[in-house]
Amino acid sequence: MATKDNNIPAFLENHPVFSWEELRKFLGFPEGTRKLSDIILHNKRMGRVGAVKTGLYYAVRPGSSSQSTPVDQYQLAAKLADDAVLAFHTALELLGYGHSMFNTYYYYSSRPHPALMFRKDHFRCVLVPQELQRKSSTLFCTEKRERLGVKVVITDNERTLVDALERPQLCGGFEEMYQSLEKMPFLRPDHILEYLELRAQKSLFARVGYFLEQHRHQFQIDEPALNLIEQSKPTQPLYWDRSRKGGVLKRRWNLIVPEDVDNRKWEER
Repeated sequence: MATKDNNIPAFLENHPVFSWEELRKFLGFPEGTRKLSDIILHNKRMGRVGAVKTGLYYAVRPGSSSQSTPVDQYQLAAKLADDAVLAFHTALELLGYGHSMFNTYYYYSSRPHPALMFRKDHFRCVLVPQELQRKSSTLFCTEKRERLGVKVVITDNERTLVDALERPQLCGGFEEMYQSLEKMPFLRPDHILEYLELRAQKSLFARVGYFLEQHRHQFQIDEPALNLIEQSKPTQPLYWDRSRKGGVLKRRWNLIVPEDVDNRKWEER
């Protein structure tokens, strides 16, 4: 009978990007074993395995070298933390709404992880908001998506929208964010409201309320849903983008919106 040690090619076939821990469990080795290092080194020398960083590896496709074999960026991002959730513009891309393709990939984790550059791509960890961690809701409004035969966890439509409106800079800026979010075919207002309540940030209620009011017909958002969001708006006007002076005050939401965003200046080009 073939040992698991000899079945590593089958493991690599099903794990195009894999961690040290995944291979250890597959081989059934105890924690702290040194034999695993020898196996990885042997397979690297055989041209079967390449390293992203210490503890994270990828399978080299037949006929390719470790430098030339394709490595899927979304699978890689999903392996950079054991609780990784792909988010922001990365989620928009995987959901099929990204207006442009970027070479920076974002993922949530409950613990900080250093930024990584692999080949020409950048990978950035964003800490899960503390409100979600405190309420044991880090996976609220997430879903599993298949990416080239591998399941990855991403934020769903509703959470992606709220998170994008909170941090447009992680979605390519206002123009890219708007043009991506507007590709969404539907939204579930009840899920948005539940996520907003979990986050408990008045500024988020304002941003989301403003955006949904702008797109109420596209997403079929009724007035009662907007009223529920309005009840939790800030008591004093807040800037959507604190780095910009001036803007347009939207009194219903107590939100100061950059003028070019309110007027959608990018449509004039």
